[in-house]
Amino acid sequence: MMAACRSKTTLLLISFFIFTALSYSKDPKITSNESNTPALGKNVPITGNTDQLKYFFKSLKDAKNKKVRIAHFGDSLIEGDVITSDLRDNLQQKFGGNGAGFVSINSDDVQMRKSTKLSFSNDWEEASIFKRNPNNWPFGINAAVFVPSANSWVKYETSSFSKTLKSFSDARLIYKGSDGNCEIKYSFNGAPSKTAKLQGGNNVKALDLHADNPAKSLKIDFNNCGDAFFYGVSLENGNGVYVDNFPIKGNSGVSLVDIPKDVLKDFHDIMNYRLIIINFGINVLSPTYSEYTWYEKRMIKVVNYFKEAFPETSILIVSVGDKAIKKGSRFITDPQTPMLLEAQKNVAEKTGVAFWNLFEAMGGENSIPQWVSAGPPLAFRDYCHLTYEGGTRVADLLTKALMDEYNKSN
Repeated sequence: MMAACRSKTTLLLISFFIFTALSYSKDPKITSNESNTPALGKNVPITGNTDQLKYFFKSLKDAKNKKVRIAHFGDSLIEGDVITSDLRDNLQQKFGGNGAGFVSINSDDVQMRKSTKLSFSNDWEEASIFKRNPNNWPFGINAAVFVPSANSWVKYETSSFSKTLKSFSDARLIYKGSDGNCEIKYSFNGAPSKTAKLQGGNNVKALDLHADNPAKSLKIDFNNCGDAFFYGVSLENGNGVYVDNFPIKGNSGVSLVDIPKDVLKDFHDIMNYRLIIINFGINVLSPTYSEYTWYEKRMIKVVNYFKEAFPETSILIVSVGDKAIKKGSRFITDPQTPMLLEAQKNVAEKTGVAFWNLFEAMGGENSIPQWVSAGPPLAFRDYCHLTYEGGTRVADLLTKALMDEYNKSN
């Protein structure tokens, strides 16, 4: 599937993200309410089968006594933890929890991500949905898989940009397929390394690592582990809400069925996801299409696939947002958007899950030019992707919609 937002390259996006981070480093949570621009967007309720959200809402009521985990899947709109990080902060402040949750072994959006610092050796082998997989390695829930070489390492560090993650006490290394001989060395806060051995077997497993004191960094070195597949590490602090960010750039969402179902089930056994958010659309829009029933049919298969892998887990489809094309001297909403929106609504209706209309929440037709011209900007000049400030605004609107439904359920 070809990307729909072609006017900005990934390099330019990375540069703008870094510029934004530096520009607002004194107050990384600046929103449009604190700028010269009135708050954009509007409150839009969740529709569709809202009763299916009961699994998530029931878990929230007991968040003080257990971990409530959300998986947020999306395209490049959520790269760099955009939207996800603020949704995480909002829910953790309300229901408890402190931690970034799952962070991949390595990632193309490492320079964009403000919520966690990630560094790694350059000798990892990898495969993913949006790259190649010639050896047919099993993708993880993050749609990627990593195999270490003799001297591979990865390091995670906390960031001052997150309201909730200032330190962590626990880390869970997620892996699959060790023959039982793999050992890792790990160090919290640069202390002398400790050694841990991975279990053998073919299922996805979690190796739990505990810090003696609040940790701001974790480095893991891999030894004799070339037979195992690694996915990432979950950074946690006790009970509460964790929101895992799973961006799949350039994707329409239909490739999620390429993640093996048995792997998804194993992840569910380990993580116990209570809500799955499916947030795609910008890579589907194309003037070559006269209708989107083909996409509707394929996404129905995706949602049903996830319902089978995650029974009694709530699912929320978030629609495409506003995306503009240039017409003369003006930027107007891509005329394909209404057809795609209708297809996404149909997917939610035919699979019996909840639906949130991001397009309407942004303000509807021709709204994104206002997001681009806001101060600070809430969207990039590709008239498609959101800045961190725009992600904050969307996360606030989504949080409001979720909490309105949650309050109705009480």
